[in-house]
Amino acid sequence: MQPLRKFFAITTLAAVSMSSVYAYAGDVSLRLTHMYRADSDAGQAAQAFADQVEARSDGRIDISVYPSSQLGDWTETHALLMQGAVDIGLQPLSTNFDRRLAIAWFPYIAPTYAEAESAYERDGFAFNIVDGLIEEQGLRLLGVFADGMGGAGFTKEVNNPATPGEDKDLRIRVWPGGTTHRTLMENLGYQVATIPWAELYTGMQTGVVDGQIGGSPEMAYSNFKDITKTWVQYNDHLELGWFVMNQQRLASLPESDQQLLVDVAQEVSSQRFDEVEAADERQLEALEAEGVNVVRLSTEQLQQLATFTREQVWPDIGDELGDDMMSELRTGLALD
Repeated sequence: MQPLRKFFAITTLAAVSMSSVYAYAGDVSLRLTHMYRADSDAGQAAQAFADQVEARSDGRIDISVYPSSQLGDWTETHALLMQGAVDIGLQPLSTNFDRRLAIAWFPYIAPTYAEAESAYERDGFAFNIVDGLIEEQGLRLLGVFADGMGGAGFTKEVNNPATPGEDKDLRIRVWPGGTTHRTLMENLGYQVATIPWAELYTGMQTGVVDGQIGGSPEMAYSNFKDITKTWVQYNDHLELGWFVMNQQRLASLPESDQQLLVDVAQEVSSQRFDEVEAADERQLEALEAEGVNVVRLSTEQLQQLATFTREQVWPDIGDELGDDMMSELRTGLALD
């Protein structure tokens, strides 16, 4: 996160001279929730966002940041954001209210960093799809934080991880709810099981499951480095934190303040897209330093997995999104 801190150190100086652009409208207090550790990349980004908004509003807008799910887990805070009990979130989006939000982790939308940035940056096709979905829930998408590319960690060796259909003789945990990664991993040759996150470490440690999928290299290092023997960098999805705000609360602010919140969120988003590949590599090297065998798939292998998934898996999981959204997705990727 050092580049982000340096970037904002420079922009803060410029912001002081421009602060008069934002009309005085009285003090504003906002609450921002996120699920990440305060010292994680995402946690630091959330704090940088709050600090920048305060600096560039001459201290009028104060954002209190609540890390580590202090206000509830991300499914609970999604509901609180809809209700207006919390103002801003940096978090995953829950499918409890709209199953089509599974597009946030739909597999192999973008297997490379460049493709992911194109899809999820402001006005990218995936960004616009999600913004439209959460608008129906009274939320506004301010930006995204690219936490890292997804992969899978195992307590054992993995044979031919890039070969779909070949029996891996391994049982992998997928998150409860939905069918996207259950179907994906079955097609890749794994047995699957759904167990709660709180039981996952013990489940891997005792052999109930042999691995897990659903997070970034940083997540694997922070939570499972001591029991992980193999990490496969599948790039199956981009793990994202979504900067979302209650629409009614946003609309209650002067237009200049609304724009300030969007601008700062977009700056955080853009800067992270510049950093995320290197950040992932640092975490992969940290895993290797712990004795983990890190399997980095080539661009050709990733594209082959993407093609396989889009042709063989998407037809079986498309009902998560519905026909209309699947059509939007395919159009956005120029697949039709």
